[in-house]
Amino acid sequence: MTSVRGSLVSGLLIALYTLGVQGDGIGLIGWGKTLYHPTCTFACRNFIRKQQLECTEVDSTENHGTAHNPVTTSPDCFVKDPVFLKTMALCIDVYCPLSNDPPMSLIDDYWVSHLGTGTLGDYQYVPAMSYQDALSAAREDESRAALNISSITGNETTTHDHTNMRMLKARQLNTFDVSSPLPMAAGGSAHLNVTSFISPEDWQMQYNYLSDFETNETGHSTMAIVIAMVAILLPIPLSLFRFIPGGVRGWTYIQSLLVYPATWGKRHRVPVTGGMVPTRGQSLYIFLISVLNIVLLLAPYVINQPQASFESTGMQKLSIIGNRAGVMAMGNVVALFLFAARNNVLLYMADWSYSTYILLHRWLGYWAVIHTVIHSFMLLANYVIKGTYQDEFARLYWIWGIVGTVAAVAFIPFSLLWVRQKFYEFFLASHVALALLFILGYYYHIWYVYGYSWGYEIWIFVAGGIWGADRVIRLGRMVFQGGRTAVITAIQDVDGEYLRIDVDGKYLKDGVAYLCFPSLGWRFWETHPFSVVCPSESGNDSDERASTPTSDGNTETPEKLTGTSKVATAVSASTNNSKQAAATFFTRTRTGVTKQLAARVSGAAGSSTRLRVLIDGPYDHSGRTSTQLGKCSGILCIAGGVGITPCLQYLRQSGAKSSKLYWSIRKSGLATALAPTLDALPGNVQIETTVGQRLDLDSILEREMLGAIDDGPLAIVVCGPPGMADDVRQKVVSFARTHPLSRPYVLLDEAFGW
Repeated sequence: MTSVRGSLVSGLLIALYTLGVQGDGIGLIGWGKTLYHPTCTFACRNFIRKQQLECTEVDSTENHGTAHNPVTTSPDCFVKDPVFLKTMALCIDVYCPLSNDPPMSLIDDYWVSHLGTGTLGDYQYVPAMSYQDALSAAREDESRAALNISSITGNETTTHDHTNMRMLKARQLNTFDVSSPLPMAAGGSAHLNVTSFISPEDWQMQYNYLSDFETNETGHSTMAIVIAMVAILLPIPLSLFRFIPGGVRGWTYIQSLLVYPATWGKRHRVPVTGGMVPTRGQSLYIFLISVLNIVLLLAPYVINQPQASFESTGMQKLSIIGNRAGVMAMGNVVALFLFAARNNVLLYMADWSYSTYILLHRWLGYWAVIHTVIHSFMLLANYVIKGTYQDEFARLYWIWGIVGTVAAVAFIPFSLLWVRQKFYEFFLASHVALALLFILGYYYHIWYVYGYSWGYEIWIFVAGGIWGADRVIRLGRMVFQGGRTAVITAIQDVDGEYLRIDVDGKYLKDGVAYLCFPSLGWRFWETHPFSVVCPSESGNDSDERASTPTSDGNTETPEKLTGTSKVATAVSASTNNSKQAAATFFTRTRTGVTKQLAARVSGAAGSSTRLRVLIDGPYDHSGRTSTQLGKCSGILCIAGGVGITPCLQYLRQSGAKSSKLYWSIRKSGLATALAPTLDALPGNVQIETTVGQRLDLDSILEREMLGAIDDGPLAIVVCGPPGMADDVRQKVVSFARTHPLSRPYVLLDEAFGW
């Protein structure tokens, strides 16, 4: 009857396998996937897995285990060898009821899925005997051994009685007081040619090792999930503060103290000692993520000594912390890949800007590199101490691990601020190349050891999926937009400092668009960000002079005297392109693609040239600002140079009763070129332009923040040179902190930078 029952269970489990059942689950270890479940059964097999069976191929060099635990016996041999099956059944029957006492259904599942492989369940290796049959045969062997002993010694036969078993201390192990007349299993590479009994000490050593390993691996998965989820989801609840009603001066004070200022000093966008200083709000996020990365790397974990794999607590800690660092690196990688994506869903769920996500992307990158280095060096130290480093070094998984580690470390020097600023195209190309190397290195590092057995590959699939999906969406956007023609024109009276780009085709309203000029050079795949400037909706290209409102509501026409310079608001001949343009961009000539465009224009007749262009966008890289700006009764835009372009969309869309623009430029030609766009702004927008001198930020901000405290919250938008943006930030928070009746405000620093 027992034999029939065992055969029915085996047949049922095999049938379930054909329907796609996964014996160890799907997912990460501890999160859908198990390693040693139940641990008591794996402890039995782990001790005798390397012993030679009758069917073991002696001269075979094939490894049927893992890279770290090679096994020469094939799965078919394990499930056919009666001695192995009986030894396993006896061990399971003795120790499982005394440890975690798994249900019989779980033991039956283990029997038909893991005896052949030892690790990942595989139902194709069907045991020659069911568990019950093998156990019955093992008990018969045990009885015969007892009779033999009794006939020699004259003593009575002893059998196992689980109800009378008690816990004893032996060799500092909590072992069971069990024995058997059968020979003791030797372990190692000894021959297993008779049914044998695994001693409680040997079994307990294996149990401690496997139990610790799976518990700690579950911890690794958990800590990496925590890091990834906190990093990704934290912006959403933090962004809910934008719904605090406008006019709450206490909240304005808190923001001026803990959110908007630079973490130290007065500089945020101006580099300090080769890097960018985050704002205090950004630093709070960075601090939390950094604390989590440190704390979760070091604890909690489980250590039981002695055990089968690690000879000391120090060796076990090296392995545990090293492995945890490797998994946590990927938790950070998933978040940083998402933050770098142009199509980051968080931009539509929170009010954080793309520039903020890029800054946090860099900090998550630092932690990913730190964890990768810790993982590599701690496991290197582990193998050096064990004396197996030379063997590990020759394996493909180790070589690919080196590739991934070197790629991760190379991100740091190749992404320094001066590299990003002076060699942007090189930085961009190297960033993509290193990202691909890291993805490949990690993937093959895992695959050559575990294949798809342990779930580690899921991290790189998620990270690589984010990276690949973002680029597919970018390509899809460009295909959807179609090929277009761009007219690049040198703006007059600016000494070649600024260019105008007019693109035909589909109308782009606002935001940031990435332009690709495939015929400009050999780097045909590169795209570069430009802020959209809508041309005059009427496409007017007449020479009529327009009036420009001053800050006090009066108008002067045709010219406004500001400081020592005159700014003409007439439409120049360069605006003729705007009649047919769907999108217009203004850019300052620097290095890279803008320098190449300027060179093309200077060599063309009429100071303009036509190029094919592909467009990815537009994107709203400022985040969801509508909620914050919608509660403001006034909007103040402070712009420098082409920094006026993102300000225009806010002035067009603003429903505030008071809208003011203060614009500082070095050359009057830029104002002339933008005159039609300024004329098309709503009638309530007051514009004041200065040429060749800086704006008086103190008087502007004092007038707007302290002179109209009963007018409701003020939206302050700044875009321009880093120094000007930092001055505005510092002065705004200073006014809010030192003047109790300062007007509540929302500060929006429009900046795009890597």
